[in-house]
Amino acid sequence: MDIIDRIKYDGPAFDGQWLIYKYPSDEFVLGSQLIVNQSQEALFFKGGKALDLFGPGTHTLTTGNLPILKRLVNIPFGGKTPFSAEIYYVNTTSRLDNKWGTSVPFQVTDPKYNIIMAVRAFGQYGITISDARLFITKIVGAVNSDHISNHDDVRKYFNSLINTKIKEVVSSYIIHMKISLLEITTYLGELSEVCHSAIKDEFNRFGIDLHNFYIESVNFPNNNIDKLKEALERKSELTVLGEDYYRQRSFDVLEKLAENEAAGSAANAGIGLGMGLGAGTVAGSAFADLARNLQVAPDAPSVSRREAPNSIVCNKCSHKNAPDSKFCGNCGDQFDHSMKCHNCHEELLAGSKFCGQCGQPQGIKKCSRCGHSNKPNNLFCEECGTKC
Repeated sequence: MDIIDRIKYDGPAFDGQWLIYKYPSDEFVLGSQLIVNQSQEALFFKGGKALDLFGPGTHTLTTGNLPILKRLVNIPFGGKTPFSAEIYYVNTTSRLDNKWGTSVPFQVTDPKYNIIMAVRAFGQYGITISDARLFITKIVGAVNSDHISNHDDVRKYFNSLINTKIKEVVSSYIIHMKISLLEITTYLGELSEVCHSAIKDEFNRFGIDLHNFYIESVNFPNNNIDKLKEALERKSELTVLGEDYYRQRSFDVLEKLAENEAAGSAANAGIGLGMGLGAGTVAGSAFADLARNLQVAPDAPSVSRREAPNSIVCNKCSHKNAPDSKFCGNCGDQFDHSMKCHNCHEELLAGSKFCGQCGQPQGIKKCSRCGHSNKPNNLFCEECGTKC
């Protein structure tokens, strides 16, 4: 093999694409000229060890500037002494447009809507070789190339690392920050910094500076985004309409019951109302409020539809009776034609609706839950505590 006395990078012309170039020959002599271009470094390598490193410029090889190699191979001093070694040129130019992307979707539970989503993430990053010795030692033999390695080789080498870290960091960030996937675009800058911090140390182990790591998009299949949009629309509708929506619906149901000739009587309307109570928690509450106000009572044969103005109200069942009745026509309870005001205890005529002394309302207020008879000014049932 010919002895090389002029060593120069003879790799591809597109300097931005390559990272490592192995010089074709490994036989050299002292006194040879080593030419290293700008944004390059030349590293002597022998026996699996990274030896002497040269920066940009023209260098005459002597035992003075090859001290590590001289000790390893015992190069004699002076003359054009031949020696063997491998020379690797390393490109130290920064490249900022390396693309990355998760190879398969990963599962994340949206913290706001509790929907499991299949998520993918994409972006780009930049790298610069900061330690040629460490980079050559770690990468040579790992990349599948005899003489040249480019950014694609390194990108493939680190692809699994990036995928694993991105899935872990993105999932953790979304869950702990309680960010909906519909809002994730707003946080891409902050999320990019978190991912950069999680990955850069691994690149540093190989003599590579990782910078400008960006997440350009976090997306998911259309069927998943449709689920989230539907949930968001439902939530917005309920927020805007609120309780008025349910009250309006309850009035609509009552109106339909009143229009329905098959309902027949107020008692049937009460049955329909009872069925409405089981329709749902919120709607049921609205119906319950209306039921209390209606105070629907069964028909009694002893009372005319045109009630006397001084009718007697039964303290037991609230049935209205004729003013001269001695017993309730509904439950048979005997009437006491005298009564006392609940507030001031003034003697009143039976059936009085208000006290002539203090003006407080008289009669009873039946509990809508347990049916207990309460004083008209009670706010809560004496028996079960339900709000009257």
